[in-house]
Amino acid sequence: MMETNTQAGGPKLAMKGWVKAVFVLSVTLNLLVAGVVVGGFLGTERHPPRPPAGDVTLGPLGDAFSREDRDAMRRAAERSGTDFGSMRTAFRADMDRLIAALSADPWDETAVRNELAGMRARTLRRMELGEQVMLERLETMTAEDRKAYAARLRDRTDRMDRRIGKPDGRPLPPPLPPED
Repeated sequence: MMETNTQAGGPKLAMKGWVKAVFVLSVTLNLLVAGVVVGGFLGTERHPPRPPAGDVTLGPLGDAFSREDRDAMRRAAERSGTDFGSMRTAFRADMDRLIAALSADPWDETAVRNELAGMRARTLRRMELGEQVMLERLETMTAEDRKAYAARLRDRTDRMDRRIGKPDGRPLPPPLPPED
């Protein structure tokens, strides 16, 4: 998996090409998941979205809720014992440890893998909390409220497709009929 590279000044550990590619892909996917999860659950039109910092999130799923729904979900999460400040602190500590592991010389693949695994576990817990408060909120909505939420979700999904393109190249679906 690791090989010795003696170019330019002595022995140095280097990853084989395929291992490096797999590692870069793994880091990229983990950071992408963390960014999506952390990015937008509690953002509102009144306040700009928080930077990735440990809050519960469902990305566009959370963004499509009304401001009142997001506020209610945040309050429900806080009542359940969620401490968003501690989440942000833990996220920052995760990033500091990952940066230190990535900067270490010699390279310590095990330390990086351990940090990414810890980040993934905490990210999954935040996603589960977000899913729980979202489902609880959806249960309290009327059929009309859920249809309005679905329309906002479709709008956000369509905007994303226009911005980055549909993954399969198919045309956008027709818009939902307007509400009466």
